[in-house]
Amino acid sequence: MKIRFKDRLEAVEWIADYVENEGQFEVLREQLNFNYIYESTYFLNIEENIGEVVSLDTNSKERR
Repeated sequence: MKIRFKDRLEAVEWIADYVENEGQFEVLREQLNFNYIYESTYFLNIEENIGEVVSLDTNSKERR
C-alpha cells in the first residue's frame, strides 16, 4: 500500500501513530527520506510486516 503525504511533518506524525516500536519508526523514517531524495515527494510503501533495525554488538563481553 502506497501512502502519500503533503509534507514531512505529516509523514512523521503518521509514522509515530502507526508503528509499534522505535525500530519500526527508524525503518519507515529512512524509507521516507530515501523516497523524498529520489522521487521528490513524501510517500511510504507499507507492507503487512514492517522491518526493524537490529544492532548486534559482536565486541561486547558477557556480563555476569
